[in-house]
Amino acid sequence: MFKLTKRSYPIAALLPILLLTSCGGESGVPGVPEFVTIATGGTGGVYYPIGGAMGSMLASEIEGVQSGTAETTGGSVENLKLLGDERTTIAMAMNDAVYNAVNGEGDFKEPQNVCTIGVMYPNVLQVVTTEATGIKSFQDLAGKRVSVGDAGSATELMFNNVVTTLGMSFEDFGEAQHLPFDGQTTAIRNGQLDVGAWVVAPGASSIQDLASSEDIKVVPLDEESLNKVTEKYPYYIATELEAATYDGQEQAVPVAATWNSLLMSTNTSQEFVGSVTRAVHENVDALASGHPAGGEIAPENITDAVAPVCPGSMAYFKEAGVEIPEELRPS
Repeated sequence: MFKLTKRSYPIAALLPILLLTSCGGESGVPGVPEFVTIATGGTGGVYYPIGGAMGSMLASEIEGVQSGTAETTGGSVENLKLLGDERTTIAMAMNDAVYNAVNGEGDFKEPQNVCTIGVMYPNVLQVVTTEATGIKSFQDLAGKRVSVGDAGSATELMFNNVVTTLGMSFEDFGEAQHLPFDGQTTAIRNGQLDVGAWVVAPGASSIQDLASSEDIKVVPLDEESLNKVTEKYPYYIATELEAATYDGQEQAVPVAATWNSLLMSTNTSQEFVGSVTRAVHENVDALASGHPAGGEIAPENITDAVAPVCPGSMAYFKEAGVEIPEELRPS
């Protein structure tokens, strides 16, 4: 088990320009799109600010790219569908959703043509309530008003996987809602919701916001529950949310987590893919300027990918001295 350090996602309609900019109108450089879009999440999460910083960096670092835009979306599942349909250039997604995408399972009717260019940081399942509700365990969620995350998000996916592994279902809740992160914060604060689910890096701004006015409690997963979850889903890991990650959170909390991947389409120019791979790994400080978690991307993280590495990325990782496992090598 490792510890995560302290770190400071409504389905939103993608801008109509998305259809034009995903693969981009070609720039003056062959294979390089003039406009790059990055499918992220909601503004209250961590993907969005990292995506904004990444877009600016790519426009600066790659010849031919005129602009890079972070697009608000419902999260990982939607991002992977957009990428599979080539309606975005780059997608951020949690590894549980990526696993389903490349295997054509869950929300995906068929395997998606996506590949990995990097692995960023672990996302943590943070089930948040207030001390006033008296909720102390996952079993206490029965009969409560619970937001399970935005519809189609990886928060909903991971939360559902954990809940069902523990012998429960969303139907056991008194009311199951699909709210974005900021909406969960508002509803809990206004007494309209008992519990919200977040799958984000520690220190999410929307949870920090809630903790600024409420005595919050992050619901723990006991050791037995964590063992059940990680044994059933190999892309989930057991970890701790460090004490003082949020105001008033005095104790470390045992939680489940999963890595976040950066992906591109296998149909994209692989020379361009290689340029993006190099840029994101060699400009870590630029990504961290969007959110500290962006600074955790590293070449060696690629071994935690669940989708094959993009062919165009292989040269960079070889140069970085990283041995790509056989199962992650492009076919």
